[in-house]
Amino acid sequence: MKQGLVFVALVAGALLGIGGAGAEPLKIRVGWVVTPGHLAPLIEALGKREPGLFKHLGKSYALETVRFQGTTPMIQAQAINELDIAAFSTAALALAVTNAKLDERVVADVVADGHSGYFTENFVVLADSPIKTVEDVKGKRVASNAIGSAHDLAMRTMLRKHGIKDSDVTTVETNFANMPAMLDGGKVDMIGVLPQFSKGIIGNDKYRILFTGRDAVGPIQAVMWAMRAEVIAANRPALVDFFEDHIRAVRWFLNEKNRDAALDITASATKLPKADLAFAFTKEDFYHSPDARPELDTVQKEIDRAVELGVLPKAVQIVPKYVDLSLIEEAKKRIDGGS
Repeated sequence: MKQGLVFVALVAGALLGIGGAGAEPLKIRVGWVVTPGHLAPLIEALGKREPGLFKHLGKSYALETVRFQGTTPMIQAQAINELDIAAFSTAALALAVTNAKLDERVVADVVADGHSGYFTENFVVLADSPIKTVEDVKGKRVASNAIGSAHDLAMRTMLRKHGIKDSDVTTVETNFANMPAMLDGGKVDMIGVLPQFSKGIIGNDKYRILFTGRDAVGPIQAVMWAMRAEVIAANRPALVDFFEDHIRAVRWFLNEKNRDAALDITASATKLPKADLAFAFTKEDFYHSPDARPELDTVQKEIDRAVELGVLPKAVQIVPKYVDLSLIEEAKKRIDGGS
């Protein structure tokens, strides 16, 4: 009888060992909107080109990037379990917590706008348009990639500061890439210009910068990665592996030594000429933290200001409940050492 039980235990142990060794990597689905601001699709491409940089890709985790029109549509994708890591604006984060009732955790940086010495989004009108001041935007058509996005929140915050309510303008949702043509064609009266679409606009007498993102909301953590708490709890080891590889990849893109290869990858992903991407990963681009650390103080300030101005319906205190930086902190220790 004892020998039979021992045999069963040995077989079960062997089967468990085989199952563990052959376990599928955790699929991590990451949302993104526009690159190179959002680095996710570039890092996915880098993993295929330079697999030696990634110690854990294909082993403990597999990466799948998913494009969205804006940050707010990612709320629903997370709610129905079709997205693991959402790229949220501060407005999207607040709405995910207060409206969708998701138990979110801010886990990493995506992009900061208005960081000292770096690019800030430009809100542009035609130079010969009747819009000379922010107040003149009242009654006009404004472009937005998505209601509640970082771009949208900065724009509406500036308008509210100048007494313009949402109902005072007509909002036309469209891709950032389409905005310049829509402005030229008279379909909208004001657009936001990201660095990859600024060539031929910024510095051109045909256009006028009405205000910037920095003017509207100051230096901010424009977009951050957020995950549901239960997803983190269920997959922590694989997620730390992922963030270790992610931080290495971010630093690779920011390293001047890799610039030519980085621009090749970016040109391939964006379908833009390499010459038009000279800004990427420089101070003419948005700021990316080399440690993937988000600037949480600016997140809370922007949410509070948006609620005060009526841009967001309900306040939420992000720190400490809705933050978990332990994943990037552990990943950084692996890379840099230290306690």
